Amino acid sequence: MPNVESYLEGVSLIDEQQLTTSLDNDIQTSLESFAELILNIFDTSSFSIVANLPQRAVELYKSGSKITVAKEQLSDDVFNESIIEHAPKIFRVVSPIILPSNLKFGWFIFDRASNSLLTEKEKLILNSLQKNFVNQLVQRKNSLDKINSFKFHSTISELKKDETEKDRLIKKLQKMSDELDEFTSIASHDLKSPLNAIKRLLEWIYDDCKDLLPQEHLENLQLVLSRANRMQVLLEDLLSYSRINSCDSTHANISLESIYQDIEQILEVPQAVTVDIHANNEVLDIPLIPFKTVFQDLISNAIKHNNKEHPVIDISLIPSNQYYIIEITDNGPGIDPKYFSLIFKLFQTLQSRDDVEGSGIGLCIANKLIINYGGKIEVASDGELGSTFTIFWPKV
Repeated sequence: MPNVESYLEGVSLIDEQQLTTSLDNDIQTSLESFAELILNIFDTSSFSIVANLPQRAVELYKSGSKITVAKEQLSDDVFNESIIEHAPKIFRVVSPIILPSNLKFGWFIFDRASNSLLTEKEKLILNSLQKNFVNQLVQRKNSLDKINSFKFHSTISELKKDETEKDRLIKKLQKMSDELDEFTSIASHDLKSPLNAIKRLLEWIYDDCKDLLPQEHLENLQLVLSRANRMQVLLEDLLSYSRINSCDSTHANISLESIYQDIEQILEVPQAVTVDIHANNEVLDIPLIPFKTVFQDLISNAIKHNNKEHPVIDISLIPSNQYYIIEITDNGPGIDPKYFSLIFKLFQTLQSRDDVEGSGIGLCIANKLIINYGGKIEVASDGELGSTFTIFWPKV
């Protein structure tokens, strides 16, 4: 349903005393013309056009001195003429402006010095002026509607265009991601076969020549074998990384204690390592394989980089309504805070691979899996007294 404000686009109330308007020149000229006609025809001393806005009646246009009208005088939808001064006689005319939809737009209000009320002819003239004014308002409203409709449809068109472009980019990115995953997988598979052949050949040479070659040459052969083993681990981890997005997401109800029992056998945890789990055998509803991969990578990392004679790893399940919060704390050398962002990047290690064997992919895989499932991982350490990795895994 149209309201008075829809006919006055560009007009706004700043406060109780101030009105700002950006009416176009044609309407402004029309208002001035109406005012001039009424001032001349009816010999008025002041004239006002008042708009019937929802908040209150607002003076849209005035000429001459300010007209103060009681609220009660504006409550009726009928023409009203009354004497406001007797010596000399001054009549106040309040004429409602009714739109074709029967909506009361507002009022023409003017004061005139006269000895009598308006004649029927004068009323007809006033009525004719008001009709012209209403026609101007309706024409302007129609123009505004057309402009707004055009703007609306233009906006919708732009949004659809943006949405189409967004879909195109998403599909392009998905295709690039799929192609990259496919390339990584194929490259890893194709590299594994010749690498295994090289590794076996080196092992044969070493076995055949270990009693013939000097110690220095044997050490060089061992070094080459070590690099081949490292490359094999790197390819396996690279394959694991490429398969993250296609990881089996089947849920299982299982405790941290049960998950660790499986991991302990896979990692062949040394007897010198102590792992304490504080989870009270609480059952977690989780996608088993992704979660188990993250858990395994973090425990493996804590063992691999621990420089203590008796490594200790504490695993705690922290109560939370929104997440499964798991803290994995070790008594290792710690991580300098300046490397916190680096450790989750691909192929990044803080220690030489000659000192600690590793591909630098484990934490990257863990981080990506956690993010894929809507969680996050944080690390805390002073760089000297161990590290704490905290997993925030969303509950279903």
